[in-house]
Amino acid sequence: QPTLPDIVSSDGLSFHLDQAYASLADIRLTLGTGRTCADVKDSLASGVGCEDAADGERSVLSLAGPFVFDLVHGTLVSVNGKQVSEDEDEDALEIPPGIYASIRFRFDTLVSGGEGFRARTRLFKDSKEWSMELTVPAGETLGFESTNPMLAVKEGGSLQVTFRQEKWIKDLPLASCYQQGDLTLADSVLSLDAARGECQGAGDRMRTNLRTHGGMSARSF
Repeated sequence: QPTLPDIVSSDGLSFHLDQAYASLADIRLTLGTGRTCADVKDSLASGVGCEDAADGERSVLSLAGPFVFDLVHGTLVSVNGKQVSEDEDEDALEIPPGIYASIRFRFDTLVSGGEGFRARTRLFKDSKEWSMELTVPAGETLGFESTNPMLAVKEGGSLQVTFRQEKWIKDLPLASCYQQGDLTLADSVLSLDAARGECQGAGDRMRTNLRTHGGMSARSF
């Protein structure tokens, strides 16, 4: 979105999200009921594979990656460690039109660190600026299923995966924990993984929310 909503704790502590990057590998898209590799083989872009269904399962498209995304701006940054231009963006992740049922992917290591996902948030408090990084380690696998059994990507359209950032810290009483001294700052950086008291395990709770709250949608151009 052009303007991202703030992410807010359960007791009203509000952070502005201004950076979010994810490195995805082994992307697997499950085709809708009745579609097989034979139906899409003539329209597969370079680098896109297809595995036929077995034992009643559905056929699956695969993209190896890794692909690094700038989630704030909705752009593809690099493929296999090589930066891509805006002109190459769409071609690198081209999939055939049709019905899609689900997506799975693995977080790969971001170029600049050991995480597979990293978001930076900012908070202005007590006349100072704080920052808080939200991270997910590389190696974790996420998956989302379409709530629409007929989710169709039309010719010229796109399949979108959405992380619902407004849910990430919605159940964490961060304001209360800060007031009680259970959230500490190091060089103006707040760490959820170092939280204590009522916010013990806040980093893991945030990551659970990130894994749980997401979805698929299709957009026509």
